[in-house]
Amino acid sequence: MSVVQPGGDKGPGQKPGPGQKPPGQSAGSGPRPPQKPGQRPPSAVRRPPSAKPGSGGRAPSRAPGRPPAGKGAGKGQTARRPATPVAAGAPRRFSAATMAYAVIVVVVLAIVALVVVKVTGGSSNPGSHGPAVTSAPASLVTQVTSVPLSEAAQVGTPSSAVVAPKVATGQAPLTTDGKPEALFIGAEFCPLCGAERWAIVMAFSRFGTWSNLDVTTSSPYDTPPAVATFSFRNATFSSPYLALTTVEHETNDTTALGTRKLFQPVTSKEQNLWSKYSAQFGVNTGYPFLDMGNKVFVTGPSYSPYALVGLDQSAIASKLTNPNDPVTQGIVGTANYITAGLCAITGGQPASVCSAPATTAASKALGMGA
Repeated sequence: MSVVQPGGDKGPGQKPGPGQKPPGQSAGSGPRPPQKPGQRPPSAVRRPPSAKPGSGGRAPSRAPGRPPAGKGAGKGQTARRPATPVAAGAPRRFSAATMAYAVIVVVVLAIVALVVVKVTGGSSNPGSHGPAVTSAPASLVTQVTSVPLSEAAQVGTPSSAVVAPKVATGQAPLTTDGKPEALFIGAEFCPLCGAERWAIVMAFSRFGTWSNLDVTTSSPYDTPPAVATFSFRNATFSSPYLALTTVEHETNDTTALGTRKLFQPVTSKEQNLWSKYSAQFGVNTGYPFLDMGNKVFVTGPSYSPYALVGLDQSAIASKLTNPNDPVTQGIVGTANYITAGLCAITGGQPASVCSAPATTAASKALGMGA
């Protein structure tokens, strides 16, 4: 697994026709009314349009059993007239006022839709600001910082799961305000940093108190994607034994791999330490980087972030009670090494931590203890 380089990869009603009469006139009898000149007698049958003169007044041939059109079918029955086509009604037209109102409604709905998209982010993707950074729940921090040293001893320093830090000798101590200092440089997009922060939070809590920790995930576009982790962007650490400086050098990716930005710049002193000790141990300047008093160094991933894939913060923390779980092996095993490194620069203080079996075993593995 390579070290992450900073800035890298950076859709019918119809009306009757005119003149149409209701079907079914009765063929009645009785005296006929006076007939005007040129008027057809009421009993006369209108010749169908297809009847030809000279045909004897007969109607055209018809299907067997069908009564002649226009004649009574018998006493008390109604006579049929030839079918008259029904004219279709004229198409409905909307007034100009109605059309204008409809256009206004459509425009208003479009504006509302745009506002909703703007407020909600418009999709299920991480959004234009990348994964959210929110305050870490106190219960989560307690779970991570309360793993007992007895369990840490059970985990030990599993060589199959954890890469040991590097040790330098003969270096000028790194201090601030009279205390030994540790320096962490990482980035929020970085999945390797995402895994490392769990162990850093656990190990440093053995020496002091964290405040204002946040939670987030690494880049959803990197490999592995979206590793649940902490962020140190707002965090502070207080301890009577040592000082800690944290730098989240770059933000998360926003819309694609490499869309992160510079976030917390390093000072020239920090850049020099980062470059010097990366080169000294034969690696490129990258994330994560942890300098413990210029004596013990993490210059790459201590354990595989793939162990955390598919788990949220709560699920990861819940596994820390099982010393045989791969998640616990990676996090607690790394924390044991970091604890040994910190004890090497605090003069073995606090004694309850630095003399614990988990710590002494890690110190021995690093070649710093008997």
